[in-house]
Amino acid sequence: MKTGTGVRHYKSHSDYLQNRGKQASELISKELGEKLAPASKPDKVQLSDAAKEKKAEIKDHIKENGKEIKRASKHLLADAAQVAKGAVNLPGIGSALDIVSAIIPDNKIVQEVKEVVSPREEVGVADGARVIFVSGLHLAGISSDDEGLQRMAKDLEGAEHYTWKDEDEIISKVRSTPKEEPVILVGHSLGGDAIVNIANKLNTFSNGFRKIDLLVTLDSVGFDNDIIPKNVKKNINYIGNKDVLFNDGPNIARDNIKTEVINNLRKENHRQIDDSQEVRETIYNEVSEIMKSRSELQEQEDLMKSFISKIMSHPNALSILK
Repeated sequence: MKTGTGVRHYKSHSDYLQNRGKQASELISKELGEKLAPASKPDKVQLSDAAKEKKAEIKDHIKENGKEIKRASKHLLADAAQVAKGAVNLPGIGSALDIVSAIIPDNKIVQEVKEVVSPREEVGVADGARVIFVSGLHLAGISSDDEGLQRMAKDLEGAEHYTWKDEDEIISKVRSTPKEEPVILVGHSLGGDAIVNIANKLNTFSNGFRKIDLLVTLDSVGFDNDIIPKNVKKNINYIGNKDVLFNDGPNIARDNIKTEVINNLRKENHRQIDDSQEVRETIYNEVSEIMKSRSELQEQEDLMKSFISKIMSHPNALSILK
């Protein structure tokens, strides 16, 4: 038993010996328990709403980029398989995944360039023509949302912007375009590969051997885009001089009489070539020249129709024709 003074009394000596071990065990357990007891946990850090949004955005970027790279890899592997005709290895080229991986920029800096075209309300050169800009692989959070071709499409009244994955939709758009209206396709990277594929598909019986007035390829990425089909009137091909893995060399015409091919070696790297002021100016001038010719032809047709209409409305029209 234990008195109010804290002195413990035992019935006998044997009772003391029996309880002494129990006391020691309780004391040791108590002290060790206090030493081994976990320290109080710090308050959990609460992320701000902005931090949570950024974390979710980064997670989405990683997920989206992975899908883009995987899809681009499949596209290039299919391209390579078609060209290789069943060959297992492609010496000197490497895997499609190696090429696509190299597309990821080593930094997020986007070079600022001066605008070449006039303000949108003053351009209007795409009126009466199908002008389509086709971008290549886009990596969310790394490449710019306002990249070169997309800006040109915005600045050119009536122009349209698609990505390399939209081949079927572009073909449908071209097929719905009246035959007398010019068709102009401009593509960068995988977009350059896509527009050559589109040109080949349009050059078929089922698609009416549709003519393409201008094909502009900017540092195309792929394995079967260097032969330009004869339904293309003119191809301007830009090749980056710094990123040799991105392009597959100069283009050639399948029919030199029907197709003019111009190859240009550029100092810009793969990501900068579509932002080059000189390149953009050339594209603008080529489109303007086609539209000017189209306008002059339309004017001649209208004058001829007007002339015929006036003759037919003359009282002696039948006698004049005889």
